[in-house]
Amino acid sequence: MRSQRPETKESSLFSFRNSRLFFIGQLISQIGSSMQVVALGWIALRLSHNGFVLGLVTAAPIFAMLVAGPFGGFVADRLPARPVLIGTSAALGGLSAVLGLLASHNALTVWQLVVSALLVGAVNAVGVPTTQVFVSEIAADRHLRQAITVNNAILDLSVVVGAALVGPVIGWLGTAGVISANAVSYVAVIAALLFMRPGELHERQKAPKERAQLWRAVGYLAPRRDLLLLLAITAVVSVFATSLPPLLLLLSDQLGKGADTYGTLLTAISVGALTGACAMWRAKPALGTVLVGTLLLGVLESAAGAMPTVVTLIAVLFPIGVISVVLRTALLTLAQLWTDPELRGRVLALYLSVYRVGWLLGTLTSGWLARLWGPRAVLGLSGGAVAVTVLVIGIALVMARALSVTRTATGFRLVLPTPTATLVGPATVRPTQDNV
Repeated sequence: MRSQRPETKESSLFSFRNSRLFFIGQLISQIGSSMQVVALGWIALRLSHNGFVLGLVTAAPIFAMLVAGPFGGFVADRLPARPVLIGTSAALGGLSAVLGLLASHNALTVWQLVVSALLVGAVNAVGVPTTQVFVSEIAADRHLRQAITVNNAILDLSVVVGAALVGPVIGWLGTAGVISANAVSYVAVIAALLFMRPGELHERQKAPKERAQLWRAVGYLAPRRDLLLLLAITAVVSVFATSLPPLLLLLSDQLGKGADTYGTLLTAISVGALTGACAMWRAKPALGTVLVGTLLLGVLESAAGAMPTVVTLIAVLFPIGVISVVLRTALLTLAQLWTDPELRGRVLALYLSVYRVGWLLGTLTSGWLARLWGPRAVLGLSGGAVAVTVLVIGIALVMARALSVTRTATGFRLVLPTPTATLVGPATVRPTQDNV
């Protein structure tokens, strides 16, 4: 498929109809999803009054995405993205409709929440990597970084808006109304996908059927020090830094402040994330961004556990939001740009699988530890673990001469040498040219 509208040097991401439709649909749906997450979290906490159960409900979709992740990567690389996303959006909307119906009759139980979370995770195992691949079809490599930044900004903006709306909407419609509204929001995504112009999507090289196995992506990653380092950072962050929302929910409940305070804390993170997204709009992600960002994230998360009041906690959560989106954008952008197009879906599926394993372990462990020690102690320990681990990784790489650090007129330059081009399965491993 060739674009019917030529891209000029002055063309921007939003000058194309498909980009506008896609991101508008995503924004509407993500706002609904953010509101539903808060509503289901409060239902789970109200039913159980148990941090471990809350962690179990939160971790269930991650487990499902982990199990189904390899299949999702295969689908992303082999099948047309737009029809797949229409199907996954319809499935998620249907699941939300069922949950809303059960909630309206006060029939939701913990086991139903866990089962529905598993189903949502199974659908997202296909939808998430397919969405990332579809973003490259909308934007092509020229606008890929900006498209990823916009996608992340939408996720963060949806949390801001969702946190601001969820309290009044629950008061007006109840938790069942919030969940049902999320079901309706998927209509926007499906409509946006249907009204796109297929002829203006950028052609993406798809893996031949006999080459779509996941093991080829593993073989592709094996000699790539740059991609493996990004994978290691992803693992560290997922284990120790993804349990922040449920810990904040437990902390709000512990303080007796209720849903409004929890929404305010999420808003502080999301406003910071939007600020980070604005900063990344024209910035060029680099290896130094990833390493320094991970270190700062750990320090700030540890500091959050020591904040004595809601006001001081908000002051720390804002920069956490900034660093989180900068780090997420840098990891996703570098992973995609450093990977051959025909393998992006499966490589991203591997990254997401590692992320989900860490998220699963981190969420369940933090929920259990929070029950024993309290959420503040767990926040402090988790942040410290992130900071110490990334320092150890950086020092080990420098001592092994796998990472070189040189001083320049504008700061420091980090270079991670990669192997020369080597044929691995169907793809060619190319050395990373710019790690600054």
